[in-house]
Order: sequence, then structure tokens, then C-alpha cells
Amino acid sequence: MAARIKRVRGDLERRRPDPTAGDGASAADPDALIEGLAGELAGLRAASEEDPFSSPIQLLALRLRRRLDLGELTLGAVEALVQRLTVRSFVRRSERLSAWLGAVRPEANLERLRALIGQLARDPDTGQPVAFERFREVVEREHFGVVFTAHPTFSLARELQEILIGLALEPEAAGAPRAAELTARAEALEHKPDQPLDLAEEHAQSLHAIQNLLRVIRRLYGLVFDVAAELWPERWMELEPRLVTVASWVGYDLDGRSDIPWTLTFEKRLKVQVLQLRRYRQEVLRLRRSLAKDAPSADLLELLDARLALAIKQAEDEIPVFAADAGTDPKAWRRQLARAARTMHDGRASRLTSTTGLTELLERAIRLETDHAARLDLAVLRAEMATHGLGLARTHTRINARQLHNAVRKLIGMDHAPDDPSFRLSYLNAISGLIDEASAETINFGSLLAEKATARRVFMIIAQMLKYLDADQPIRFLIAECETGFTLLTALYLARLFGVEDKVEISPLFETRVGLEQGPRVIAEALRVPAFRDYVRRHGRLYVQTGYSDAGRYVGQIAAAHAIERLRRGIARELAYQDLHEIELVIFDTHGESIGRGGHPASLADRLAYLDPPATRAEFARLGIAAKQEVTFQGGDGYLLFVREESALAVLTRIMEHVLDRPDEGDDPFYREADYVQEFFAVIHRFNARIMDDPAYGALLGALGANLLERSGSRPLKRQHDSWQGQISLEHPSQLRAIPHNAILQQMGFLANTIGGLGEAVAKDPERFQRLYEESPRFRRLMTMVEHAFMYSDLVVLKAYIDLFDPGVWLTRASRRGDEPRAEELILIAGAVEKAGLHNRLARAWRILIRDYMALAAALREHRRRTRQSGAEPIAVDAEARDVMHLLHASRIALIQGLYAHAVRLPDFSPRHDLNRESLIARLLQLDVDTALMQLADIFPILEIDDEGLDFGEPATYASVENQSYALEHAQIFQPMGRLHGLIRRISGAVIHNIGALG
Repeated sequence: MAARIKRVRGDLERRRPDPTAGDGASAADPDALIEGLAGELAGLRAASEEDPFSSPIQLLALRLRRRLDLGELTLGAVEALVQRLTVRSFVRRSERLSAWLGAVRPEANLERLRALIGQLARDPDTGQPVAFERFREVVEREHFGVVFTAHPTFSLARELQEILIGLALEPEAAGAPRAAELTARAEALEHKPDQPLDLAEEHAQSLHAIQNLLRVIRRLYGLVFDVAAELWPERWMELEPRLVTVASWVGYDLDGRSDIPWTLTFEKRLKVQVLQLRRYRQEVLRLRRSLAKDAPSADLLELLDARLALAIKQAEDEIPVFAADAGTDPKAWRRQLARAARTMHDGRASRLTSTTGLTELLERAIRLETDHAARLDLAVLRAEMATHGLGLARTHTRINARQLHNAVRKLIGMDHAPDDPSFRLSYLNAISGLIDEASAETINFGSLLAEKATARRVFMIIAQMLKYLDADQPIRFLIAECETGFTLLTALYLARLFGVEDKVEISPLFETRVGLEQGPRVIAEALRVPAFRDYVRRHGRLYVQTGYSDAGRYVGQIAAAHAIERLRRGIARELAYQDLHEIELVIFDTHGESIGRGGHPASLADRLAYLDPPATRAEFARLGIAAKQEVTFQGGDGYLLFVREESALAVLTRIMEHVLDRPDEGDDPFYREADYVQEFFAVIHRFNARIMDDPAYGALLGALGANLLERSGSRPLKRQHDSWQGQISLEHPSQLRAIPHNAILQQMGFLANTIGGLGEAVAKDPERFQRLYEESPRFRRLMTMVEHAFMYSDLVVLKAYIDLFDPGVWLTRASRRGDEPRAEELILIAGAVEKAGLHNRLARAWRILIRDYMALAAALREHRRRTRQSGAEPIAVDAEARDVMHLLHASRIALIQGLYAHAVRLPDFSPRHDLNRESLIARLLQLDVDTALMQLADIFPILEIDDEGLDFGEPATYASVENQSYALEHAQIFQPMGRLHGLIRRISGAVIHNIGALG
């Protein structure tokens, strides 16, 4: 074998044209190349209709690979091809985004908002103004919350985000100079994220998005006052509209993260404070400039300006202390922190920690001012302060249940799981006793330095935020993986221990299978404890969080949506049962922009109705339970919608339409046929549970894994420790986070977490399925998700990736090659993939998926036939989009084949630290190229011997073997692999454009 490897390497070095050589330029016109390849693809598809064993994707990839090998096509030409396909996908994405947002012209959206506010102010039957108090009750209520989270979906650089939303906002300008200019800019950029993509960058992007949203909320409040001033000219100044709240957990989410120290959390919160105070001050300065010096409110505005300026200066001085690197000189840093802490404590009396003083000044200014426009601006500023407080966004912290349990484990002698039936009541009684006995402790920043338990430290930082930054605004405390009432009681104990229970909003996250099924029981268990019941009554609200990401992959996205809807109804019924009708239910849904995470593809309006169904809202009203809906906009995909004020205004308008103009979807049979519906989704749930535990599915996810993707966030993609022990393996899908799990499937052409199990579920009762599909608005909205996922799922594409790991395919190719060195190379690749041992499991996963897929395809064809839609083919993307996707996948498979050819040319080396040539090749087969190249650079260094020009007096022809340089290996093997992998990942960006979001 060693002789064969040596011979193959030598022959290839002499005879192979290097397709990666040159500066990347190509004489080929990418548009002409696309047209030619699309023609070839059409012919290959036609041939495959007669031959079910042929794959047009594989055959086109093979043709591309041969042209690259022979030098008929350069890698530069393929790069140009990929870039052109990427930009086409990018432009199509902008068109879909524009339609998804609905009306995008600011004038249209402002007029729509004015009409919605006007509807609130008038009786729908008579058209006469309603009572002022009735109008006031509606507009001063928080109806909706927007939460910005730092999920790793930053797949586009900031400039590309701006271009994409720019194109979406000018749909009618297709072909116009502005659109052409934006498209040209997109063509000139690599479609990948900015680097470094760390928490600081994520935080900066979130702040930009939040500020744009706050600007348009300001305009919404102005419209409220405009309408009120027309109808109630003597009382409109009394209003303090709230309507929409804004929150963020960027920098405060510690679930699964150990890289965010408490100092960084406090620093991020200080920045949020500074930016909000600057916004307020800018508005005050604008008002001062617009008014005469002797205006009635001039002195009050000057005082307000001075107060804000001082608070900004204090916070700006404190930011560097908490941002400093404590590891450089820990003792000096602790002394610096202690000095800053003393200054903060000694100056507490003069610190701005409440908006009360500011709003009192504004109240006086409004009463004194005679200019209507100035009074309106002052009233809007007062409403902003009342709603948003002293921070740009409200604060959401998050940890997981295990971290909470660890904080009290020793105190109550907890040696078993809190939901263990043998100990559950004992633990509940023990934690209840701790709550009753707890009294508030005092802490300082030194206490935070000394504390090691994450949960206790989070409550301490909450206490310090309330003490030094904003004492009025509540702070959400989210608990991931909450499956027992004991966990909520533990949070209440710690909140009481640190004196913050009246300002902390304790909220369980129900996302696991157990959480979704047992959520109402968890709430009931906690409410039976008097201390927790009193806590809820004092707040006047019960807070819960639901998640579509992990739920979507464990039970299936569509089944998860149904389970979450049942959860919502179950909790509302529990509140009604316990006679807590005065309690408002706040439901925070952490879904994302991709269909894999609950982002409905039809429209933003459908996205909101998907997670907050009209029938469920009607059920809340029937039970007498008020509810506030909150949603998350996740990472780069979510922030994209707020890159420009115009797009933020479109989002806000759709939100207000959802809140204030709620459609009646009638007597939906989805809810009448509850037994069938429950069994239908149980089948989907069972399918997903079964496949998640199947080693074949884990192998499918791990075959190429997240190595297809650019790094898209600061949070790690994998949950498990990744060692160098032999080949890579993924023992269970739970080792991956939800976003990369879904993204891998999307990159391989099959959106299993959205359509998986639907075929089995339909087969249970096809006629009933079709009837519900036709008659139920709720079921149709769920099935629209399925239709979209089906459109972008392609078993031919998935099979082409799986066949990369089939040694038989490589050997068959070798047997048909006349050129012996290339045949030998293919034999070596066959041996490497044989040793990897993945193909049998991948083929099994494919068989599971194709059986279910075929049943779903038949059901979709039948639906089209019954609803008299043209043709009987299953729902599919249009021909142009299909060509683009297939060309992208064929190109990527050809590039992966080329990377494999370089991998088997690796020089041999002595094993070191459990690392040998075979394990490196195994890594490269699964595209872990970055890690492999790092190791290869260490094993095969490029040495530059510097003899300092010294003359030793006699000539020497000997060069030490130890000082051998491996420049040739780097130039001909390692560097080309890096370039190939870079292009492979760039193709992933184009696939994301077609899907519409990451993961």
C-alpha cells in the first residue's frame, strides 16, 4: 500500500494539471457556463427518467470533476460560477423577503398604523369615538414583546445584510439603477459572515437592530397621540401608550455557555444604558433647538439635559472597568474594580436609577408648553421612558435547570432528580421551607468575584443591575429545560435570598418532550405552593417561554407547533381552574426565521398566526385570561429585518395588525376533530423520536456535519467534546445544537425536521387528512410549512452526498478509467471511505426517509388533484430555482471529490498523540479541513533557515533531514485543500439564500 501511495503521488505530480493554479481568473463567462451546464443537466435528468439508478447530480458532478482534472476548467472558473449562482439566489431571496414582509413603503405602513389606532378610537358599529378611558386601557397595555437573541445565524456580513434588505425594500425597482447597483455590490462580495464573529459583534448588531425598532415605535406613539388629540383635545396628554416592548438577552444568556463572565454581562448592560440615555438626550436637545429660548418648557428641558448628561458620563466611565481583561493582572484589576465599586456605592444617591424624576420633569413641561407640536414630542418621550426605562431594551437572563438545582443541592440534601417520584414531595417541601425562611442578603461586587455557582451569580448580577442601573424595569429570568415545579421554586428562593423577587420575572422554558407534555402540571405544582402563588399575584403575571428549535427536531416542527399550542391552552386553563383570572399570561415564543425553527415562509403575518393562533386567542378570551405575546428575532437572520428603519416599520406594522386587527377564522374543524389531530401529530412525534435514536440518523448528520458551514456565531455548535481519537463520530443528534442540526439537513438537501413523519401520519387515515387539509385554516397553515420544506427537499441531492461514502461508487469509477494513476487514486479513496464505515448507516437513513417522503408526495399530489390545481405533480420550486440548486450541489460534490483526491495524497508520518495519517484522512473525508490543516502545518512545517549570513570558512553540501522544508506538500496538497474547502463553504451560503435562513 505504501508503494502504491508513493507511485500515485509521484505520477500525479508529474502529470496532473493543477486546477487550483493561477490567480483564480478564468476566461469562461459564468453566465455561458451556467447555461451550458443547465443544458447538460436537462439531458441528464431526461436520461435518468429511464434509468432509476442514475443520478443527474452525480453525473454532472463527475463531468465537472473530469474537466477540472484535465485542466479544461479552472477552479477560478468554478469560483466565478458559484459566485454568479450565489448572487442569483441572493436576488431571489430579496424578492421573497419583500413579499414576506408585506407592504414595505413607509407611507403605506404609517397610514395602516394610523388606521389601526383609529379603529381602536371609534365604535365599529356607529363610527363614534369610544370613551377615552376605554381607548386609554387598550393603548396603555403591553400587547406584544420583541426579544433579540444571539442565536448563531449570522451567515451574512453586515454589508450584505444592508444590500439584501435594500433590494427587498425596492421590489418595484428591479432593473432600475439602484437595484442594479446593489446587485453589483453583492456580486463583488463573498457571501459569508464578518470575522471575528464574537459576542461583541453580535451585541453591536443587536443594538443597531434595537435602535431602528425603537425609532419606529416612537413614530407609532406619535400616531396614537395624533389620533387622540383629534378626538379628545383636552385629555390626550394624559396618555402613556405602551403597546410594544423590546428586550434582549445578548450577553445575558448563560445557558450552555461558560465564556461570558459576569463582568462582561454588566458591561453589555452598561452599554445598553448609555445608548438609551443618549437617545433621550438627543431628543431633548432637538426639542431645545426647535423651541424659543423663552419657551415655557425651556428651563425644564435644560435641567433634563443636564441630568441625562451626568448619567451618561457616569456610565461611560464605568464601562472600561467591567470591560477590562481581568486575566492580564488580576490583582490590579480587582483593585480597580473595588475603586469603581466604592465610587458607585458612594454616589448612589445621585445616580439615575429610575425614570420617575425624568418623567415628572416631562409632565411639568407638557403642562407648561403651549406649542402643540412640542407638547406632542414631549408626550412621546415620556411614553418611551415609561415603556423602555433607562435601558435600550429590557433584560432577559437565561440559565438551565441543572445550574439552578446545583445552587441548592447541598442545602436540601438533594441526591436524586427533583422529579424522582420517591423524593419529589420531600424536595418540594424542603425548597418551600427554604423560601419561607429566606431573608434578603446584602451583596457587593466582591460577592460576585467570590461566588462560583452560576445560578447564584446570575441573581447577584440582577441585584446589582437593579441597584445601580434601573430599579424600575423588571428583569426576566428564563430557565431552560424546566420540567418540574421544584425548579421554579428554587428560582423563587434565590430571588428572595438576594432581595429581587419583586423585580424578577421567573419563566420556565418548555421545549423538551417532557416540558411540552408536562408544562401545565409544572405550573400547577408551583402554584400550589403559597409562596409562589403570592409571588405570581404580586407581579400580576405568569411568565412562560416555549421553544421551537429543540422541540422541532425532537418531535418534528409541525408536531412541536401543535404541542406548543396545547401547552398554551393547558396553562391558561390551569390559571382559570385556580381562579387566577386577574393574572396575565405572558408567552415568550423563541422561534426563528428558518422553517426549521418555526419561521413560517408564507408571510410575516402567517409567522405570527403560526405561533399565536386566532383560535387560541379566542380560547384565552373565553376563559377570561389576558395574554401578552412575545417573540424572538434570532441572530443575524432576525436582525436582518431591522437593518433599516423602513423594514423595521414593516415588521412593526405586521405585529400591530396581528395584535389589533385579529381575523376570525370561524369554526375550525382542526379543533373539533381533536382525537384525529392528536393521533396525527403523535405519529409524527413517534417517527422523529425513533429516527433521532437511530444510529443511522446520527451518522447522516455527522458525515459532513457542520464542516459544510461557515462559523455563524460566538456560541459553540457542538455540545460534546470533540477529540482526536480516530475518526469523527456523532453518537446522537443531541450532541449538536438545533440550528446546526437543521442547517446540516438543509445543506444536504432534505429538511427532515419539518417533513419527517408526515408520510406515516397521512397513511393513518388519508381521507380524513385530505378533508382537514381542505377545510381547516389552522391545519392548512401548518401544511404550508410542510409544502415549503417539501419544495426544498430533494432525495436525489441527498443520495448524491451519501454516495460520496460508498466505496463501491469509487471502485466502479476506477474500473472505468483508462488512466492508471487516476484509477489508483480512486482505489485509494475507496479504501479510505471503506475504512470510515459510514455508508451502510447512511444508506439506511436514506431508506427510512425515502419511504416516508414517497407517502407524503402521494398525499400532496392527491391534494392538488382534489383542489383542482393544475397537474398532479408534487409541489416543487420553479425550474430556474431547481437548476440553480442542482448546479450548486453538483459543483460542491465535484469540489469534495477533488478534496478527497488531495487527502489520499497526504505524505506518511510517524504517529503522534493518537494522530496518524489514517485519522487525518478520516477527518478530511468529513471535511474537518481547518483542524486537519492546522495539524499538517505542525507536522510538515515550511522552514526558513536563517544562518545570519555567517561565514564558517569551509563549504558544506549536507542539509539535515530534520530541517527539511515541506513547501511542495503545502503548495500541491495542503493549500489546494484549504481553497477547495473555502469554496465548498461559500456554496453553503448560496444554499442558505435559497432556503431563506440558516438552520
